[in-house]
Amino acid sequence: MKKRECAVIFQILVCSLFLLLPATGTAFGYDAGKYFDKANMTFPAPDSVQSQNYLGLTAMKPFKVGEIKAKVVVVEFMSALCEYCSLNAKVMNRIYKMVRENPQLAPNAKVMAIGVASPAAELNAFKTQHQVAFPMLSDATGTIGAAMGDMPTPTTLIVSTATGKVLYSHVGLIWSSDGFVKKIAEMLKQN
Repeated sequence: MKKRECAVIFQILVCSLFLLLPATGTAFGYDAGKYFDKANMTFPAPDSVQSQNYLGLTAMKPFKVGEIKAKVVVVEFMSALCEYCSLNAKVMNRIYKMVRENPQLAPNAKVMAIGVASPAAELNAFKTQHQVAFPMLSDATGTIGAAMGDMPTPTTLIVSTATGKVLYSHVGLIWSSDGFVKKIAEMLKQN
């Protein structure tokens, strides 16, 4: 078999695996909620006054999930150099826009991203390239990523701000912004 044929077969096998992954956030044994609950982490300070105001924070300092003025927060763990995160950026932008424009969701749900092992300069370049409007905070040292069990990126969580509990997790690309926004609304009703 030629090298090209082997490469094509390998790509088909890898893509098939991704199609079979469950939408529950467990991929190859990774459970985002398990690590998030243990970590009880502190997020980096907001990247701007606009981010601070959007999240409802009282100061430009590191914060915990419970300080966000909303019932739930969507947290995407991503990397500025991750090509899947680049592909997911358009969907995350749509999710943010749909939440902001929905009168029932806007006051109760916020969207943000944590750039795992992504220095601020890389994250700013990513934000500019993909026209990201929601807060993206730099975890340049990878501390949060390590506390999360070195998760795959992108991993997107819906977290209760009251309890810090992960209500829903999704590992990998989000294929439907509409479906994910419906999941946010569903989690709000359960929370």
